[in-house]
Amino acid sequence: MTAQLTHEGIQARTTEPATPAGRGRLREACHRIHLAIQEMNHASRRVVELQAPWTVDEQWHRK
Repeated sequence: MTAQLTHEGIQARTTEPATPAGRGRLREACHRIHLAIQEMNHASRRVVELQAPWTVDEQWHRK
């Protein structure tokens, strides 16, 4: 479900024109790629936290 939300978020953000007019087209493209990668990293981290909580919580074994 998290992956679906992430994918929909990326789709919603990338429906804007891929090449904005004027300067900074490459910078804008790199920024969009960076945001997409950040969002995917966060989504994968959340999946790991849900499926294997002991990998992120040192106190998990003591609970």
